Amino acid sequence: MLSIDATALVIFALVWVLVIILTRVFFKPLSRILDKRQAQLDRDRQEAARALEAYERELQRVEEALKQAKAEAAALREKAEVEALREKSRMTAELQAESRAQLEKAREDLRRQVEQLKRELDGRVAEIAAEIEKRMLD
Repeated sequence: MLSIDATALVIFALVWVLVIILTRVFFKPLSRILDKRQAQLDRDRQEAARALEAYERELQRVEEALKQAKAEAAALREKAEVEALREKSRMTAELQAESRAQLEKAREDLRRQVEQLKRELDGRVAEIAAEIEKRMLD
C-alpha cells in the first residue's frame, strides 16, 4: 500500500511554496503584462477603426467633391459651347449682312456706271451715227 512519509509532505509543501512564489513573482506580473498588452492592442484596434472610419468619410467627401466638380465642369463646358455657337451664329449673321451690303453696293455702283455709260453713249450716238454716215457716203 501506499505509505505517506514526511518526505512526501515536505515535497508537497515545497511544491505549494514554489507555486505561491512563482505565482507572485512570475505568473501575476506576466499576467499583468499580457493584460496591458491586450488592452493596448484593443486601444490600437479601436484607434485604427476610428482612423479607418475617418478615412472613409474623407474619401466619401472627396469623391462627392470630385463628382460635383465634374458636374460643374460639364455645365461650364456646355455653357461655353452654347455661347460659342451663339457667337458663331452672330458672327455669321454679321458677315452675311456685310456681304449683302457689299453686294448691294457693288450692284448699285455697277448700275450707276451702266447708267453713266448709257448717257455717254446716248450723247455720242449722234456723233457715231454721223461718222458712220460719213464713212458710208465716202
